[in-house]
Amino acid sequence: MKKILTVLLCSAIFVFTSCDDEPLEGDFVGGGETSCATAIANTAQAAINFSAVNVDTYTQLCIAYRNALEAQILACGDDDGSLQLAVNALGDCTDENQQATDIEGTWLLTAWLGENPIDLNNDGVESANFLDEMDCYTNETIVFSNDGTVIVMSTSYAEFDVSIEVGTTNSYDYIVNCIDEIENNDATWTQSGNTVSITDADGTSEWTLNGNQLSIVVPSGFFAISEDATITVTEDLTFVYTKQ
Repeated sequence: MKKILTVLLCSAIFVFTSCDDEPLEGDFVGGGETSCATAIANTAQAAINFSAVNVDTYTQLCIAYRNALEAQILACGDDDGSLQLAVNALGDCTDENQQATDIEGTWLLTAWLGENPIDLNNDGVESANFLDEMDCYTNETIVFSNDGTVIVMSTSYAEFDVSIEVGTTNSYDYIVNCIDEIENNDATWTQSGNTVSITDADGTSEWTLNGNQLSIVVPSGFFAISEDATITVTEDLTFVYTKQ
């Protein structure tokens, strides 16, 4: 599993819509704009589903993800070969690589996966991984020790302003303000199978361990508001950390 998800989750640009966890069906051949957009959206959802995989669902969600990647290649092409690289990394989707990574050590934040793609940097390209859209949160880590303690380290945070794009009624422009900070929070951790529990002063959060990926869904983890407070945009976020 090492580097499988980071190949696509942290480098590919997706358009997001809902889809099932089952292998995809239908006609994605032809490269038309609509079929390509649909294929990209399905790949985004399959990748999100696969990021929360466990031992029982590994093969099913891996196949769905691999099929989505192959459908996107047929519909959109793969000029830089990154999609085929991800397909190759998945292999035959057996669970031989689905061994739990030793939790002890340093984990780096590598993805913020939103519910919908957003163009935070206003370059005309949307991404479902919001970290691709800004220069904040570049060195956020969680360090697990073998004595059951953990340190959550933050080096920056972002504030998001939103406004209506000129000439539209439902498209937005964003301003991202990155603010440097050094903040270390002490906590404790326990593990039960693929579930890692982190407890700090605010309570206990349940994380999903998937190979070398550690993830959690944060409701309304993304929040942007206009200066006059008439516009708000919220998204549930899946935070993904990768073992270093």
